Amino acid sequence: ESVKMASLIPENGVVFDYSSQAPSPCKDFCQILITKKEVIFRLWKISPRVEGKFPPTEIRGPYEDFEYDERLQSEIHRVFGKGMVEYVHGITQGRLDYLPRLENDIALRIIRFLELEDIAHLAQVSKHFRDLCSSNELWEKIYIDSSETPVTDELRDLAEKEGWKKLFFTNKLQLQVQLRRQARKRKLSEKGEGLVPEEAFMTENTDE
Repeated sequence: ESVKMASLIPENGVVFDYSSQAPSPCKDFCQILITKKEVIFRLWKISPRVEGKFPPTEIRGPYEDFEYDERLQSEIHRVFGKGMVEYVHGITQGRLDYLPRLENDIALRIIRFLELEDIAHLAQVSKHFRDLCSSNELWEKIYIDSSETPVTDELRDLAEKEGWKKLFFTNKLQLQVQLRRQARKRKLSEKGEGLVPEEAFMTENTDE
């Protein structure tokens, strides 16, 4: 099992890489880089008074020392906050979050079995999960899993236009109306007949 999990770590050995600007008014640029064995904090000094390019200040240490490295923890806390210190500490203790490292198709297989409320919460974790949890591919599977009616060509045409997520949350009665319209359009299209625009059904008030 550990071998399978280890295969999710990139070949370059980078477990976590995050960069951000230090809190205002400081303009310094900072990075946390975690490899398979080390935690590295880098700081690039940004100042209008400093001319030329200088290498970053660097603090690094092995996993086993992180819990006692007050300087490294202090710098991470100062720039990234307490939550980041706890997250890094978790990685050094072997609590690596593998879910974001899964291939999309595997992650989608897992997400489709979550409760709707949990999917909504997962979408708030990161942009990566927001994209996955909003993907048409996911909601197509959820719709089909939860629907007792067959997926018709009209339904697929409507889903291509509106999106599977919108169809999933559409009232059943409204959906039936939309499907009948879609079926009518398909029949007219197959016969080669022109569709009558909706404006043709609008009457103009000519009363003065």
